[in-house]
Amino acid sequence: MPLERVDRLVDALGGRLGEAVRANGDSILELRLRGGRPARMRLLGGRELELEVVDASRLRRILSALMENSLYAWEDELRQGYFTAAGGLRVGVCGKLRPGRDAVGDIASIGSACIRVPREARGCAEELARAIAGDRPSSALILSAPGLGKTTLLRDLVRVLSDDGWNVALADERREVAACREGLPLLDVGARTDVMDACPKAQAIPMLLRACCPDVVAADEIGGEGDMRAIRDAFRAGAAVLATAHAPDLDSALRRESVAPLIREGIFDWIVTLGPEPGRVKSVRRFEGSEYAEHCRELALSDGHPVTNPGSAGPGGELFNGIVRADSARSGRGGRPEVRAPQGNPEIDGEVDAC
Repeated sequence: MPLERVDRLVDALGGRLGEAVRANGDSILELRLRGGRPARMRLLGGRELELEVVDASRLRRILSALMENSLYAWEDELRQGYFTAAGGLRVGVCGKLRPGRDAVGDIASIGSACIRVPREARGCAEELARAIAGDRPSSALILSAPGLGKTTLLRDLVRVLSDDGWNVALADERREVAACREGLPLLDVGARTDVMDACPKAQAIPMLLRACCPDVVAADEIGGEGDMRAIRDAFRAGAAVLATAHAPDLDSALRRESVAPLIREGIFDWIVTLGPEPGRVKSVRRFEGSEYAEHCRELALSDGHPVTNPGSAGPGGELFNGIVRADSARSGRGGRPEVRAPQGNPEIDGEVDAC
């Protein structure tokens, strides 16, 4: 995690909690604070640390610091059960709602918070980008249960396509992908990416289509009728669509009313499913005719965790364990490389049962 982001969180936490975050700054994924109970820190690799007890008054002070001592500035986000602090720290909150209102009222009514730390994994989407971007980028939907790397993979996919010469328009409603500060991205989303920050996707996507003439429209965690209408409009306008949604597999996504219609309409050329471990690609399906044929399975990004640095393998260096390969290097707007399975892999050669 960048030093500035570590310092912001450390300053808000203070004491031994802050020291614990600083000591684990390179591997922290989330910090859970529950009033009157021990704080818990989740790290890369699935490790969890139990820390000191945080009482209600300290929880209130921490959240106030993360909101820069201005509760009212975050009221709109709090209505959705979260706020995004400086540096892209997403803070989900739970507690008692003010009677007669649909939003969290007083900060004192918040009883717990989950602070999720955004991480860049430059290079984790290189091989996927080679698969889906040829003469023009294709549309892709990334599925997984919460916390398995959807946003991380989407961010790097946006970066790669943007740096390859495509104009990308990002609807960053929850401010997790680009982590904008005063309209400027703090995380790397590419040189040709325009970001509509903290705006509902249903409103942001039409605005981006009119204002930015994008080749690609990207959005995180789609759901709801408004999102579906906006994505259909982007698709019909000729833009490729990159999106993520919560679902552990394709079958589950097809049972979600907020996602299933888009899948059945064939808007997405590719369906990528992550799991069961963070950062592991379980399946990649390409739309062929009237159904999604499984293209490959059990792929691994980097060392299995897209939230880690891909290491010294270089751009795309065996990030997918050799199962998906491009015969020629990606060259901006060049032709689509062949995507094939290596010889002798019984799980992929021939027909494959659906996951």
